[in-house]
Amino acid sequence: MPPRLPAQLPLPNPLPVTNNLMNSKMTLSVRALFFTLIVLSGLYQYTAEPTIRAKVDPIQQVEGQPIHYADSTDEEGRRHWEFGNGQESRVSKGDFYYYKAGTYLIRLTIDNKLTKTFSVVITPKKIVQAQDSLVKIKGPSSGYEREKMVFTAEGGGARQFSWRFGASGQIDSRDQTAIYSYPMVESYTPFQTYRIELMTDVTKYPVVKEVRVFKGFNKFAPTIDSLDITGNDVKRRLQLIADGQSFNVHYNYLLKRYLCEKNNTIVRINEAKINDFYSYCMGLQFDRGVRIDGVTVTADSLTSCLVRLNVTQHNQ
Repeated sequence: MPPRLPAQLPLPNPLPVTNNLMNSKMTLSVRALFFTLIVLSGLYQYTAEPTIRAKVDPIQQVEGQPIHYADSTDEEGRRHWEFGNGQESRVSKGDFYYYKAGTYLIRLTIDNKLTKTFSVVITPKKIVQAQDSLVKIKGPSSGYEREKMVFTAEGGGARQFSWRFGASGQIDSRDQTAIYSYPMVESYTPFQTYRIELMTDVTKYPVVKEVRVFKGFNKFAPTIDSLDITGNDVKRRLQLIADGQSFNVHYNYLLKRYLCEKNNTIVRINEAKINDFYSYCMGLQFDRGVRIDGVTVTADSLTSCLVRLNVTQHNQ
């Protein structure tokens, strides 16, 4: 009887081998992708431009109170803080004080190439009036016809005001500071005397002041506050801002002299674009090569505050 052959063993399933190969390839691909990401991340970190990590706090403060400034961009970098009033610092952090109300532009420069700006608004201290102090009228005792004369109520802690300047026969203003122009003086007299009456919420009877209004020396000469002269002055100041001169000096001058400190006054540029006054001046400072061609202004008939600026300009 022939010998019995052993049963043939089944061949191993090839699928596990294939799976192992695929898993191995996927593992290599994942490793390669991971390595590539690490390399790219390192290159990005090496070539990316550093950003300024600095802060100024608070951005609105009362005059004489501290403002904290700090920078942690680069411990080895050369810092240059400019506080908008002529003072500077080259340390990483500290406190700074403003003793005059206004809007200030703080600029930080690092290594003479990276810059960051902050805008800080400083408000005046509230002066506590004595309870028995008197309300007084501060203003000129004489002036000329059609001249814009400024009168302010001071003292007493009053919050409501009613001005009668004696020419219109009615209440002429309800603001604490009033601007008024008297009509032309009659031809047969060299001056006219008017009685100013100010009534407030803390006075029983009106506070009285007299003012003499004289004839103008030359009725054909333009008044000091004419809109043409105002427009030329505004144009000159805006050009100084555009030329890189002191932002705070010229901005605050225009704000207080013509805009009654309303920084949201409308500015129309080249009859096409519109900005508020503050944003326009900020942009003007950093838009290099701007030439102001002309400025026309519109004023409120009662307060004489400018309510609109029309600017024509071009880039050189």
